[in-house]
Amino acid sequence: MTQKKTIRKGSRGADVMTLQKLLNRLLSPSPNLSVDGDFGAQTVAAVKRFQVEAKLSVDGIVGRGTWFALSQATLPHFSNSLPQHLLADIAEQYIGTTETGNNLAGNSPKMLEIFKADDLVINGRTDGYPWCAAFVSLCVQKLCSQSPYYASLIPPREPSVQRFLNEWATRKNCLVFTPKDTFTKAMRGDIVVFTFSHIGIVTENKGSLISTIEGNTNAAGSREGTVVARKQRTTSIIKAYIRLPMMPVDYNDREMKFANYC
Repeated sequence: MTQKKTIRKGSRGADVMTLQKLLNRLLSPSPNLSVDGDFGAQTVAAVKRFQVEAKLSVDGIVGRGTWFALSQATLPHFSNSLPQHLLADIAEQYIGTTETGNNLAGNSPKMLEIFKADDLVINGRTDGYPWCAAFVSLCVQKLCSQSPYYASLIPPREPSVQRFLNEWATRKNCLVFTPKDTFTKAMRGDIVVFTFSHIGIVTENKGSLISTIEGNTNAAGSREGTVVARKQRTTSIIKAYIRLPMMPVDYNDREMKFANYC
């Protein structure tokens, strides 16, 4: 999708209407802007309120950074409507999937699917290496193929946790944040990267604890396990969260609709 254009005081049109609807929905108390497509003084004031909350430069201008923050906002009004929560639903379908040992897929169709989700081949084999990043890559691939909200996002094919975080997430303009972030909080479907080079998918944020689904783990929570399993982790061992890039394009009284921001 074409990136949203920069708008400011004096701008008019559909993008301004989208902005006004978002601000009415996100800010508390609501500014109750007239959704008239006219970027006037009241809209400027509401934009500045949002920019203060999002820790952005407070200039009343809605450019790339402010559009991105609006798309990723996690204020209570619509924090559960981000379609990335479906990533956890996809991951749940693989719980219990188990390798044969030594990071080998054996004859398990789901394990073969996981190992083929990245581009790593060693001595002609697609398995034989730690596969937590391959598991998350597969889940994101499925989300992109199933959800129209992510149709234009090129999904990861990463065997490495560090490449997933530092290369793919950066190239795709993902929102990367930490447990100490005061504005953005982890929610169901976010990707979580741990300090011990391991990666998973959040199912629930419990404050100082998060529930996850992880591949290549075990009962002890190792990154060298054999199974896809539910885990509970303390936020003290979390390096970063990753949220997929999105852009708000429309809103009505029933739901928020999004398109990709890539």
